[in-house]
Amino acid sequence: MTKIPQRVNDTGIPPLERISQGKVRDTYALKNPTSKTGRRVQKELLLQIATDRVSIFDFVLPGTVPQKGEVLTAMNVFWKQKLSQKIRQDFIATGKAIDRYLPPELQGNPTFQKYGTVVEKLTMVPVEAVVRGYLTGSGWSAYAKTSPKHIVCGHRLLSGLKDGDILPEPIFTPTTKAAEGHDEPIDFEIARKRFGYWVEINALHLFKFVSKIARERGIIIADTKLEFGKNSSNEITLGDERFTPDSSRFWLLKDWEESRTKGTSPISFDKQFVREWGKTVGIDKLDPMNPKDIEYVHSLIVPTSVLLATRQIYRYIFYLLTGMRLETFQRKQMGIQIPESPVEIILGSESDIPQAANGMEWLYKKGIPFRHHIISCHRNPEVLRKYAESAFTCNRPIIAAAGKAAALPGMLQSWLRYYGKGHLPVLGVALNGNNFNANVAASLSIEELPGRPVILKEDGTAYFGARGFTEACRDAATKEFFTPPLLGKEARLNIPYPGVSAKI
Repeated sequence: MTKIPQRVNDTGIPPLERISQGKVRDTYALKNPTSKTGRRVQKELLLQIATDRVSIFDFVLPGTVPQKGEVLTAMNVFWKQKLSQKIRQDFIATGKAIDRYLPPELQGNPTFQKYGTVVEKLTMVPVEAVVRGYLTGSGWSAYAKTSPKHIVCGHRLLSGLKDGDILPEPIFTPTTKAAEGHDEPIDFEIARKRFGYWVEINALHLFKFVSKIARERGIIIADTKLEFGKNSSNEITLGDERFTPDSSRFWLLKDWEESRTKGTSPISFDKQFVREWGKTVGIDKLDPMNPKDIEYVHSLIVPTSVLLATRQIYRYIFYLLTGMRLETFQRKQMGIQIPESPVEIILGSESDIPQAANGMEWLYKKGIPFRHHIISCHRNPEVLRKYAESAFTCNRPIIAAAGKAAALPGMLQSWLRYYGKGHLPVLGVALNGNNFNANVAASLSIEELPGRPVILKEDGTAYFGARGFTEACRDAATKEFFTPPLLGKEARLNIPYPGVSAKI
C-alpha cells in the first residue's frame, strides 16, 4: 500500500467509499445511474481524483504542488479528445458532466469538476507500457551500464549515443507495475510473451501519433508511460493517465536542438525539477520499502519555492500543448464555471497612468479583473519589497511598467526571487519618455537584464509605450509564461533551492 505522509493525506470524500489511494490519484466507487430507458447502466464506474500530491523516486513527498491535479485532469481531457478515434478509453465523464454520476450533495462543486474524472473500471494489465523516443533517464543509465553491448530492456542500441539523443525508432521498454517500491525493467520479448503484442503495438502507435502533435507545437515527448486494460466487454482500453507531466518527459524543441552541442539532455518541463531537489536531500538513494527511509522523507520540508515553481512548469507545458491557459480550457472544454483571476499591474508613477489607460480599459471590456498599484522602486523600495514578500501565488503574470531607467520590472523580479517566488512571470513595459535617450534607457534596462528574468516580447524586445502596455495586458490575459527557476550558480540567502549555496 502507498505510504502517504500525514501532512498531505485527507479524509476522503464522504459519502463516497474510497477504494484505493495511489501516489497521486484517489479512487472512489460510484453507483451506476439510470439510463433514459429506466435501465441501470451495467458498467462499473469509478471517480478518480487527481490530487496535488507529488511523488519522486517512488516516495510521496510531504508537500503539494498547487493546481497540479487540475493540470493532470485537464491534460487527460485534452488527449482524450485527440485520441478519440485511435483507441477506446476509460473516460465516462469529465468537467461539469461528472455531476450526473455524483450524489446530490457533491454536485455543482467546481473543485470536484476540476480534479475529478468518472471512468469505467478496467481489468488492468500488470505492466507499465513505457515508450522511449529519445535516450535519457533510466534508459540512458541502462545504456551506459551495459556498455559495450548497450542493452535497454532487451533492445541492443547503437554505440556512441549521448544522453538526449533521438533513437532511430521509438522503442518499447516495459516495467513492472509495483504497488510498492521501484518498478523494475522487463525485457520487451518477455513482456510480449506475458501480455501479448497488443500492449506494445498500441503503446508505440499512440506515442508516435501524440509525438507528432506535440512536435508541431515545439514540444518533444522524450518518453512516456501508458497503461492498458480490458473493459466489461473485454475490449482493449486505455486507462489511467496519458501524456501528462507526471507520466511523460517534455522538452522544448529549441532547447533540445541547443543541447546536442553539449551531449546532455535539456531541461524537462515536468516533475524533473522536484526530482533535482530530491537529489540534494538524498531521496534518490533511499529505499521506498524501508520504514526508516519513508520516515525520513515524510519528515522533510519541501521548499515552497520548489513547489510553486513546479506549478508554473506544469501550467506552462499545458499551455504550449493545448494553446489555452488552464482556466480557459476548464471553462471552454470542461464546462466549469470558475471566476477569472485578476491581472496585477504595477506602475512606477501616477504620471504613467495615461499610457496604461487603454490597456486597463481593454481588460475591463473583456471582463478580466485587474488590480493596479503605484510603487516607485526608487522612492518606495520598502513598499516594493513588501509587495513581493506578500505576493499571492497568482495565476496570471504581473505587469510592471516604468519609464526612463525602468528599473521597476527587474527590481520586482529580484525581490520575488529573494522570497522564493521567482516563478511568477513579470512582463516588463518600458513607458514612453520625453526624449530619445530616455526611451532607449527604459528599453535597455529591461532587455539587458542578466539571464532575461523579465518577460519580453517574442522578438526579444521589451513591451514599449501605451501600445506595448495594451499588448502586455492582452498577453497577460491569454498566455502562460515561464520564468526559469533558480538553479546552479544563482545565489539564495534564506530559502533552499536545488544545488544552490548562498554567496555573499
